[in-house]
Amino acid sequence: MQRRSLVVAITLLAVLLLACRRSSSTNVDTPVVATPTPAVTTAAPAPLVPSTSAVTGEAPAPIATPFPATPGTGPATSRGIVEAGLEEPRTLNPLFVSDPLSDALSHLVFDGLVALDPATGEPVPALAESWEVSDDGTVYTFHLRAGVTWHDGQPFSANDVVFTYQRLLDPDVRSPRYSRLAERVKSVELVDTQTVRITLIRPDASFLPTLGTIGIVPEHVLGTILPQQLVTDPFGLSSAVGTGPFVFSQWVRGVSLTFRANPAYYRGAPRVPQYTYRVVATLEELAEGLRDGSIDWAVVDAARAGQLPPIDGVKVEQFPSYELVVVAFQLDPAKSKLFSDPRIRRALLLGIDRATLVEKVWGDRAQVAEGLQPPASWAAGEPPVRDRYDPAEAQGLLDEAGWVPGDDGIRVQGGQRLRFRLLATGSDPSRHAIAELLQQQWRAIGVEVELDLASWAEVRRRATQERDFEALLIGILWDVDPDQSAVWSSDSFFDGLNFGHYLNSEVDQLLVEAVATSDRTRRTELYRAVEERLLTDLPVLPLAFPNVVVVRSERLQVPTLNALVVRTRYGIEQWQVQEPG
Repeated sequence: MQRRSLVVAITLLAVLLLACRRSSSTNVDTPVVATPTPAVTTAAPAPLVPSTSAVTGEAPAPIATPFPATPGTGPATSRGIVEAGLEEPRTLNPLFVSDPLSDALSHLVFDGLVALDPATGEPVPALAESWEVSDDGTVYTFHLRAGVTWHDGQPFSANDVVFTYQRLLDPDVRSPRYSRLAERVKSVELVDTQTVRITLIRPDASFLPTLGTIGIVPEHVLGTILPQQLVTDPFGLSSAVGTGPFVFSQWVRGVSLTFRANPAYYRGAPRVPQYTYRVVATLEELAEGLRDGSIDWAVVDAARAGQLPPIDGVKVEQFPSYELVVVAFQLDPAKSKLFSDPRIRRALLLGIDRATLVEKVWGDRAQVAEGLQPPASWAAGEPPVRDRYDPAEAQGLLDEAGWVPGDDGIRVQGGQRLRFRLLATGSDPSRHAIAELLQQQWRAIGVEVELDLASWAEVRRRATQERDFEALLIGILWDVDPDQSAVWSSDSFFDGLNFGHYLNSEVDQLLVEAVATSDRTRRTELYRAVEERLLTDLPVLPLAFPNVVVVRSERLQVPTLNALVVRTRYGIEQWQVQEPG
């Protein structure tokens, strides 16, 4: 059975990079290798990041592009767009991006073979103008768009595509996407200068939306660099050459990244001459920039968005997201046996007043997570199992499991207190608040919880590398495709995000079956069956789905905006700023 790890773009959204300092003219950090997993979040830090392929047979039907190409007539306004945020990306190089912000900003510069329709999540043409899929679902033949050039004027060709995927598949490169590709891709072949053939090991409906969207890098720029040296090369930091709507111009570390419009972009020249990502230190600085017009928009953490004051001419929008906040249990008997009894896991879920937790931490900017498929996913639906807050039933389950209240109210069994440690990011106020609320609510049913508060870097390391925890408060930023194998599959014990060593052979088989078909109806049925088993077994306790919160000036005109657009910046060449007056 194949191993899976979610990319993308962890809402731990997560960055699994170990920073390594390198001096350069722009004073930026060198990208470092990340664990090949989905992004997982701790709210203020970036999330850990966990597609549906269009199987079209011999001759694919034309696929409509949501944002039609417009004539390259140049910018419609003289003013650029300024985005701001409290985080800074780590690299723009598609070979190494692993946190959500880096992934989003890299899409300004680099395009993939396909993009994702913001309305449906379906793959649509990008650098590949069309493609066919073999009858057995394993061979993808991509026909590339003619006339595309790199930002330095060199022609784009199939050689660049083959080069990119070969580097991603080279273990010496140490790309965070290596495992996911190596587990799926059998070969990448050059058919001719405009045609590429990718053969998969087995049918995989998540291939196009997850791996076909990876940005293509130029062979003529990076081809002479040894694979093991790419991770320390300044490409993506002080320089970058792509085919996307914007040309990378400058990165002043801790201050801003600047991009200028690509007048030769194949979808049409951007409507603004420049795009800037500005790093701000506080929400107050962000609010001041929105107020004085120097900032046009920002994505704000849902738990902190309520701290922003109302600002004239600025709207706050929120969209269903791909992020899920959970408590994960250590189920590896070599590390802990406490949670091996499913009655304890269910009692802990019944002992959480999730509605109160969501209200206190996120207000109206999150939903109680009764299921596991995120609300932005096309596979989301009514959860097959529902567990409401019921502390009386929780206490009954603990009684049944042999844990009786002691003199101080904490339950005991054979002289052992019902006690465990909850690992959480102490430096993040929202995670700290959630941990304290859980501690209080669980004490009310006789469970003693010690908060194990650590830095985000330590939480990330202990969760994804060492699996060193009893219980873990974490966020998962799911892929756009609903495949969640990287968290639930037993093949993800070591190189995925199956944090707690969850093992269910039926779930394993359902996950394999679900990616073997491109029929969305059938896939949804299978994922509902997976969800039912997971909500019965409870390897994690689902807490909340935080929304994507965007604040933007009313002068910023955006054709379509939702969680997928925020994540991929698709169609950003159509964005523009209305001039004052």
